[in-house]
Amino acid sequence: MNEAMTMPVGAVPVKLIGVLGSAAGNREILLPATNILTVQELISALLKTVSNKFFRELLVDAGTEDPRPNVIILLNDQDCNIFDGLKTQIEPGTRITIIPVAHGG
Repeated sequence: MNEAMTMPVGAVPVKLIGVLGSAAGNREILLPATNILTVQELISALLKTVSNKFFRELLVDAGTEDPRPNVIILLNDQDCNIFDGLKTQIEPGTRITIIPVAHGG
């Protein structure tokens, strides 16, 4: 991928779609990443950075602490589940997009 991105070295941009961005107070958050993180470590860092109970409730399942029932996590526009799920390693500079799974009833 030859895409020009302007971001600090050692940062992972996380784009929050819809209600997640509203709950976080920002639609994009740059998380520091001086080394390779897993998706689970990135989610933990995001929860610490945002530190908002409503955001946590939207992002992770209360019983399992797993974000996947509630959101789709894209790594450079590809679902993390096609790789190694929450154990997928994320290198600094990888674009993360988190999309809420909305359903009505």
